[in-house]
Amino acid sequence: MPALRQLLPPRFFEDSAPDAAARGLLDVPVTAVKLTTGAPCDGHTELFAPWPGPEAHVREWFMLANGKAVGINEDPAGPWTFPVADAPGRSP
Repeated sequence: MPALRQLLPPRFFEDSAPDAAARGLLDVPVTAVKLTTGAPCDGHTELFAPWPGPEAHVREWFMLANGKAVGINEDPAGPWTFPVADAPGRSP
């Protein structure tokens, strides 16, 4: 399994605040990549799931081995953020 640092876009390392919650999760293995938009095709419905946090502009997010989820919040009105939430189906 790849670590979160291997899948985040370069923008994370350029723009993210040093104290961003996701920064502490960079070495945690990613167990799944999810998309929130698009039309699932037959055989690939497992790729699509709603983002479990309140942010409205997350189109791609990562489920981590520790039960957390990290999203890429592409807010058109501000800088991108990388919110952390509890992954669905996992206890906090």
